[in-house]
Amino acid sequence: MDRNANRHMDEELNLRSFYLRLIRKIWIIPLAAVIGALIAGGIYTLVTVTFGPQKSYSTESKLYIKFAYDEQAGTQVDFYNAFTWNLFISSDDILPEAMSNLEKAGVSKDQISEQMVIDSVKAEIPSDVRLLLVTVTNNSQEYTNLITDAIDKALVTYGETNDAFDSIRFIGRTESALVTYTDRTLIAVIFGAVLFTVVSILVLLLVDALDDSVYVPEDCEKRYKLPVLGVLFEKDSKDAFFKNELQAAYEKYISGAERVVLIASDSVKDAENSKKDLDILKKTLGSGLDSLLDKVTAMEIPGNVLENYRKIGASDGVILTVPAGKRCGSMTGHIIAQLKKHECPVLGVILVRADEGFLRRYYRIK
Repeated sequence: MDRNANRHMDEELNLRSFYLRLIRKIWIIPLAAVIGALIAGGIYTLVTVTFGPQKSYSTESKLYIKFAYDEQAGTQVDFYNAFTWNLFISSDDILPEAMSNLEKAGVSKDQISEQMVIDSVKAEIPSDVRLLLVTVTNNSQEYTNLITDAIDKALVTYGETNDAFDSIRFIGRTESALVTYTDRTLIAVIFGAVLFTVVSILVLLLVDALDDSVYVPEDCEKRYKLPVLGVLFEKDSKDAFFKNELQAAYEKYISGAERVVLIASDSVKDAENSKKDLDILKKTLGSGLDSLLDKVTAMEIPGNVLENYRKIGASDGVILTVPAGKRCGSMTGHIIAQLKKHECPVLGVILVRADEGFLRRYYRIK
């Protein structure tokens, strides 16, 4: 890794410049939050509704159990617990009776099988051993009602025919209702918004950390250890502040040079950007420095044309223009290294195509 790359990595982050640029991109964060919320909400809806489980319906029946009393054996209360009742539902004492009740209701075993009844029915004793709660759950609302009626009647019959009971009395049942699950769409939406917000902030920080461009003259001087003559704006500025800075520095650093080459660090393919920067330089400084500006020749980066190395070798030095905010910092460092190899001095750097509004905010110029 070359020294310029190391230098860039070791630079202290210009927080003022960073936050001013971040403010211009701050809209990305709420946009990312909205996108994250929509995506998370959409995924949750797809998983739970579109591709979620089938709708199911449920009823609850309550039956009161009156146990028979045997003077020698006592009662069998302890024998009939929640686990026992679930076993009994599928036993020969209750299931055949339930299937017979379904047949009387006009339902065949092809429609509702014994296994469907077993899978649909759950019996439990919530607290009092004399209160039996039977829950029927099925994907068909019609089948839920039919199985409920059949199993309730079968239990009542079981209470009449089994010696362990005086009776099993039906108390009542609920109407079949759609089984609903806790809707966590809001939680999914909030999670998606928070996740995408955090990710967007991390991405912005990562992008800025990998950004090798420069935005203010001081950062350019710190990185390349070269004097920055001034700033040129893409649009013509009527303010004399930056123009005077550039003119004063230009006269100091360039006045003694007879043959000067201007190279734009993003003029890789041809000299077009270098020529544009030179034109803006001449327009900004005006006719007062024509004698100095006439000695400047625009040229592309030497690498593509071998003859360019001879030209820079024969010159008194190079003015290097660096476009503000453009990712060509690594190339700028490479050009400087090449010029040093050929013992061609860099007379100065000009930050070009800069954002005047940004620099005014940065320096608090009203």
